[in-house]
Amino acid sequence: MVSIKEQLERVIKQETKIEENAKVSFFEMLTPAFAGGVVISIVLGIPGINLLIFLIPVGGYLAVALVRQYYEKVITEQEAAKVGAFAGIIGGIFGILITMIIAIFYANDALMFFRTILDPSAADLVLLLSGLDPYLSLSTLRLRLIANILLGTVFGAIGGVLYTRRMQSQKETQTAQERAEALNADAK
Repeated sequence: MVSIKEQLERVIKQETKIEENAKVSFFEMLTPAFAGGVVISIVLGIPGINLLIFLIPVGGYLAVALVRQYYEKVITEQEAAKVGAFAGIIGGIFGILITMIIAIFYANDALMFFRTILDPSAADLVLLLSGLDPYLSLSTLRLRLIANILLGTVFGAIGGVLYTRRMQSQKETQTAQERAEALNADAK
């Protein structure tokens, strides 16, 4: 026997057409991954900010949130990790382009900026860790590209999984609240 609540949930799901445990095709993943990749590329590409690697999952989180919003799909953790990792790859590639532009055109300005707010030796260390060394070469760029893609992929996937886990915990909390309300209504 099916309760009225379960029937109502089925009707609501059919009306809103939200697919649960859905697969995401490459083309559905493309636009959200580019949006998340822009966030990741900004974090990975700008010297000083790219040391804050804990901000990278925001791009993967955003990409999965956009899949949920635009395509009305609740995806699994594996699919979320795939979307977040793809956003990380895009972010890693665009991040190295941002780093190259800053290194070619604004390296001296970045050096002066960091030396005004930090000790000169600390400023040099920050720029070296940021991948903006004064001796920019192809091997340095290649190493930075590999590091950006690896960091973007791993942390982007983590951000995607964090989004699905957050949505699952919200759903469980909402279900528990509905059960408590139903018990209170039955008790009255």
